[in-house]
Amino acid sequence: MLENKTLLISSLILSLGIMIGCYLLASKPAPAVIDSASKSEVQVSILLNLKETSVLLGITEEELKKIMAEEKRILNTTGSYDGAMLPYIVIEGKQYFERTQLLIWAQESATLHKEYGL
Repeated sequence: MLENKTLLISSLILSLGIMIGCYLLASKPAPAVIDSASKSEVQVSILLNLKETSVLLGITEEELKKIMAEEKRILNTTGSYDGAMLPYIVIEGKQYFERTQLLIWAQESATLHKEYGL
């Protein structure tokens, strides 16, 4: 008889815990629609700024700037550059990078085992 009461009390406590947990999960506010829309817009944008590009490539903004400077220095010094240069355009003094060309550049640079003296 005591075992039945213990089993009943345990079942009630467990059921109550599940119900409270479900209530707490259901009562949390939904994430803002604006935030998720902004993220998806960035994920599908063609042109990326310096920060977005560094995140995509997995390097710091400083490393990205140094790669750009190194490639420009080599081009200016030798008059040519072996392989693809980091693809970007400049609009009002700000660099913007095209997503697809960045991925192609990264793949080619890795294939050629390029080294940058950062």
